[in-house]
Amino acid sequence: MPTESMIEDLYRANDWAHEKLFRLCDGLSDEQLDTKRELGMGSLRATLFHVLAAEEIWYDRWTAAPARPFPLDPSGMSLAEIEERLKSVAAKRRELIDRERANGWSRMVQYKDLRGNEHSRALDGLLLHVANHGVHHRAQTLNYLKGYGRHAVVGLDYLFYKLARPSVPQDADAIETRRKQGLEIAVGPGVEPIWDRATMVRYFGYHDWAIGKILDFASALPDEALDRDFSMGHGSIRKTLTHLHDVEPFWLANWTGTAAGFVRTPEGTPIAKLRESWATTAAKRNAFVANLDAAGASNVVAVSFGGPAMKFRVVESMLQICVHGTHHRAQVINMLRHSGVSLPQFDVPVWLKEIGQ
Repeated sequence: MPTESMIEDLYRANDWAHEKLFRLCDGLSDEQLDTKRELGMGSLRATLFHVLAAEEIWYDRWTAAPARPFPLDPSGMSLAEIEERLKSVAAKRRELIDRERANGWSRMVQYKDLRGNEHSRALDGLLLHVANHGVHHRAQTLNYLKGYGRHAVVGLDYLFYKLARPSVPQDADAIETRRKQGLEIAVGPGVEPIWDRATMVRYFGYHDWAIGKILDFASALPDEALDRDFSMGHGSIRKTLTHLHDVEPFWLANWTGTAAGFVRTPEGTPIAKLRESWATTAAKRNAFVANLDAAGASNVVAVSFGGPAMKFRVVESMLQICVHGTHHRAQVINMLRHSGVSLPQFDVPVWLKEIGQ
């Protein structure tokens, strides 16, 4: 079975999701692409352009290219051009990742942010940031597309990339069922991510920090704001946060062989109670990660969300938790802003600065 680093696997998922996203956009009119909404960067085209601009700017920073302003206006750039430039920067990034593989991407990168402040960060953390940044904004673009009647079946989660590029063969009945649902299911071998505890600990550290911040802001809202229907995520702030909460013990139980199905927290559970329960589960999960070796990370778990079980490696389901968390946080952040909450940035570099890395 071919293998690659967890970072590379996240970028393969990034490229796969971008391709799916642009195919969903095929045939949209300029009016649809540029319709203004208080979501993402203000329009579908502007949000996709922002993803491109960020990936290009960060590549410039990693390669010590001269600093330039962060472009904000797509100026009518076609989606075809945005997609081609994303493919171009992805190819250059793959070459950079390969060049710096020997040092574990530990090189310190000196750069200036948009305010001119100077920073020095290790490349590996910044690579994680850009992959995660794409997840955040794809969640917003999917909501734009939902308004035009276009859906990615069940979304663009990392696990659905792993069905399209599997490291674990799926059973024939699972393949047939999921294909009928419109999912891309491959039978040929994909790539298995190599267990890297340090990267996984970092991603979970960021994940827990960001979820904690969101729960803090949500806890200050009255019930009517928490339960307002926004027609995104799982409908409301509380329902979306509850879903995120319920995913964690489900996966932990599967890893430890104690699975008893997906247990749903009762509707209306107070945010304070969600936070307390979340912290307990996160502590158990982090202890599990601390003792996990490569063999255990490669173990296969079979999970069912209705219908035949699907199979994934433990390490893949761990990456899924973090990617899935970023996807739904993007939705909750938008709901919080529409509820009058002023929010700071939740990007990986902000967290790295806060913890002194």
